[in-house]
Amino acid sequence: MNSQFPITAIDLMGGDDSPLTRWRAINKYIKLNPNHAFKVYLDESCMQQHQQTFAECPDNISLIIAENSILMDESPIRALRQKRTSSMSVAIKAVADGEADAILTAGNSGALVALAKYWLKMSSTIERPALATVLPGSPKPTLLLDIGAMLEYRAEDLYGLAELGAQVAPELLNCGPRPEVALLNVGTEHIKGHDTVQQADRLLQDSELNYLGFCEGTHLFAGFADVVCCDGFVGNITLKACEGLMQQVQSKRHLKWWQKWFCQFNDVNLNPAQYNGALLLGLDGLVVKAHGNSDEQGFYHALVKTGEWMTKIK
Repeated sequence: MNSQFPITAIDLMGGDDSPLTRWRAINKYIKLNPNHAFKVYLDESCMQQHQQTFAECPDNISLIIAENSILMDESPIRALRQKRTSSMSVAIKAVADGEADAILTAGNSGALVALAKYWLKMSSTIERPALATVLPGSPKPTLLLDIGAMLEYRAEDLYGLAELGAQVAPELLNCGPRPEVALLNVGTEHIKGHDTVQQADRLLQDSELNYLGFCEGTHLFAGFADVVCCDGFVGNITLKACEGLMQQVQSKRHLKWWQKWFCQFNDVNLNPAQYNGALLLGLDGLVVKAHGNSDEQGFYHALVKTGEWMTKIK
């Protein structure tokens, strides 16, 4: 393997689909991006089961056998205590040790957060990493976080989340040094929402951030702000609801009653697979989470996103 190439560590075992789905996506990416290298982590049983497939391995892919793997329904505590030799864990450790530039997995989100925090240093003031994704929009995209790394937030946590989003948005979105920040809420009025978001609103009003106030779900694809913050419970439901809608749009876009609505987004690609891949922010290392149900196309686009972020995030 050419060490001068950017290197991505892949947890091949993580995800709902067969590891071969992700293997095919990696090989497709390699053909189109030969100046990239991969460290692919898998367990012994997978290697033995698909030995003939893995025998045809490109030169810029290294296969590394891990002692075990993490199940999709395994608890983060168990993963942290008993699975530090798993394919996900050693892939993250490769980034921590400087042996890879990024890690990508479609595996267990809770385990990923716990193990990433264990192996990598925190690089911000928030206590736990936050998952973020870039939503397409017109006239501009929006960085949405947290989308599931931490379900419950205090007001101080939301404040730190806003600071984190504002810090990375210029690199991810090319939006300028003072990105616009908003809190996702049930209304735009300052009296709306529960105590936590109202307290966070007051903290942000007194901050030096370019804070716009509250926004609603209808603002997410309208370019209302560069960064929109919420707790992981709200963010995860919001993201999956949006993805479900887009899947329905994609399946029914030929019907006349969809076309009037759909034409408003002619300049935006609405295929959810094109946006597969969420960043785990707040860590001293690039960690990317693909959807657990990623098919070959979805995981390929997560690879594309990872490659783009490797050039943007320093």
